[in-house]
Amino acid sequence: MPHDRTHIMERLSRGAQPPSRLSLVLFYALSLSLAGVPAAPHVEAAGTSAPDFDLVTFSGEAYSKATLRGHPTLLVFWAPWCNVCRRELPLLSEYSQKEKPSKLKILSIGFADTRGNVDAFVKLHAGTFVFPTAYDDDRWVAQAFKINATPTSIVLDEQGMIVLIHRGGGLLQNGRFRDFVSAFKK
Repeated sequence: MPHDRTHIMERLSRGAQPPSRLSLVLFYALSLSLAGVPAAPHVEAAGTSAPDFDLVTFSGEAYSKATLRGHPTLLVFWAPWCNVCRRELPLLSEYSQKEKPSKLKILSIGFADTRGNVDAFVKLHAGTFVFPTAYDDDRWVAQAFKINATPTSIVLDEQGMIVLIHRGGGLLQNGRFRDFVSAFKK
């Protein structure tokens, strides 16, 4: 980050207003995120029933807690502007095509942006979105799951119980996720 500090100092020497303390804190937090420093994933306790939800994918398929009953499911909440999402989604795509147990469903949910931006991103990266992808109108599904970060992955068991909530990148390295899906490979 010395280059970033140098940039700030150069701007100040040209008469720019000094950044506020809050903007510096946000700048350094964002810099760490963009530099690839992984955020510590936040894992919730298992055993909570997932809230009811209804989504329609861009291809017109309807998904809900009820329709997913009987299938372990990975819900992936993401946004087009999220750099961690841009790195994580291709990894999930590759996992989906090569390693994913056939019983596991993956549902990608774009939110925290406009429908147009999410749709355009999905079309631009069509090879990444090998799993059903929906748009969360008005963020009501994200709010029901108390999603406040992108990406956030939620693993549901066959009964619709939350097994795992993983915030940030690195889901595929999460031991609890690996243990959960390994049961379906047998």
